[in-house]
Amino acid sequence: MSNGLSYSGYCNNCKKEHSLPSEKAIEVCGLLMQKFAAYEHIDYLNEQTDPRLSTHHLYGNVGGKMFGVLICKDASGKEVVLKAFSSTYNGIWNVEGWVPHLASEKDFMQIVEKGNSEIHPLTDRIKTLEKNSDGWKLKTEQRKIVSQKTLNELFDLYEVFNFKKDKRTLKNAFNLKKGIPNGTGDCCAPKLLNYAALNNLTPISIAEFYWGKPSPSGDKVEGNFYSSCTNKCQPLLGFMLCGIEK
Repeated sequence: MSNGLSYSGYCNNCKKEHSLPSEKAIEVCGLLMQKFAAYEHIDYLNEQTDPRLSTHHLYGNVGGKMFGVLICKDASGKEVVLKAFSSTYNGIWNVEGWVPHLASEKDFMQIVEKGNSEIHPLTDRIKTLEKNSDGWKLKTEQRKIVSQKTLNELFDLYEVFNFKKDKRTLKNAFNLKKGIPNGTGDCCAPKLLNYAALNNLTPISIAEFYWGKPSPSGDKVEGNFYSSCTNKCQPLLGFMLCGIEK
């Protein structure tokens, strides 16, 4: 792309690379940044704003966040603008006016709590054992097994759709044989594309930008645009973008 951004992925189904341009969405992102700067809330459309949705916390210890815009057309050809934030916002999963999370918060937290109830006692026991002793190795392996089981159960909550109306679990949609990284499916692009596919919208442009305190590594700076991440998003986008060429 001329602006250097890439929102693409290889589809194992049709053996093709699918991608979306970003130019049109970049313009809308610019307007969104202006609203963030002026209103200092992401629920700027509401007369009564929620203090938890202020942009101020993006400059604190937690740091900034990625935001994304997907421009689509509905069945009548009318332009529709979708917007998303990565992961949760100040601990809030879903915010009115923003596309929802891929997983159910209730189901997600139940699995996490169940996993913690098994993992924490093992961690406490490990602390009492001599490092690298037989008992320490046994409990450490048990904790690893429980942790992986919990992670797999969380991944099973995520189902993604493409524009051929195909549905897959996160594991079956992910186009890499290595393990799925934590947080896969929580970025802006998968949220946006899944919502569009479920609501019969045809994507025409996508872009993502960073807002808030620079990331600790300095690789993300407020107001800058970034391509979809290579380790979590690109392995999903091939499947999720399949069928956009109509």
